[in-house]
Amino acid sequence: MKKATQLFLDRLSIGFSVVCAFHCAFFPLMLAVFPSIAVLPVDDQVFHEMLVWLVLPASLMAVFLGCSRHKDRLVLLGIGFGLTIFVLTAMFGHELLGEKGERITIFIAALILAWSHWRNFSLCHRDSCNHSLQ
Repeated sequence: MKKATQLFLDRLSIGFSVVCAFHCAFFPLMLAVFPSIAVLPVDDQVFHEMLVWLVLPASLMAVFLGCSRHKDRLVLLGIGFGLTIFVLTAMFGHELLGEKGERITIFIAALILAWSHWRNFSLCHRDSCNHSLQ
């Protein structure tokens, strides 16, 4: 059950990272094509903070469960670095980097997180252990 949970959390974190990357990359285009999106009550800051609260626990649990098994330092460094960049940029990026800088930095952090979770997922999926993949 532990391995199945970890694999699910890695998939979930990859999904959150992809959603974030698409939001950062395509939201301005979507806004130009569909201007009515501007009336939605969720602004960029609220969206980024919401993603932080979803990504942070899922990523930390997935890396803890995975790295306790395979002990890959690249996964640990990638997720640690990606989460640090993601959280700091989501909280302070707009003021420090401006809108464009915030989007680029969040996009890079999302790519780092997605790659790290993919590596974690692949290593754990490849491991032969006694847990089932239910």
